[in-house]
Amino acid sequence: MKPVITYRGATMADVDSIVNMEAVSLNHPWDRSDIEALMNEPSENAGKIAIIAEVDGVPAAYVGASYILDECEIGNICTHPNYRRIGAAYGLLEELKNKCKELDIGSIFLEVSSTNDGAISLYKKFGFEQYNLRKDYYGKGDDALLFVYRT
Repeated sequence: MKPVITYRGATMADVDSIVNMEAVSLNHPWDRSDIEALMNEPSENAGKIAIIAEVDGVPAAYVGASYILDECEIGNICTHPNYRRIGAAYGLLEELKNKCKELDIGSIFLEVSSTNDGAISLYKKFGFEQYNLRKDYYGKGDDALLFVYRT
């Protein structure tokens, strides 16, 4: 049976879940204070967007982004290992795209490790296009690939 995935704006009540999710999912997780700062400014005027995906009511994935004028940048997007490959991250990108359209944001930017094949595949499937790279950004032989999606 396919799990039920729902999406909503993340709040301070989600900080612990996000911290734990990042700790088990990312090589370079954000500090708790960075995640709290993302949650402390939830309004459109604040230039921050945080969306959480819940699977059967359990926080499973999230995206945190900031925006200025007509550009948005994804800071982190992650899915807890127990909930990968069920469409939660793709759905988060859809939700973020829709939010950006509401805010008249024309471009979404992100960077990803050149060794993160799963994420690269997701971004390309969604329609992101690589436009540059930062050589050895994450360490020797691990470049940052720069992607953009035009809404």
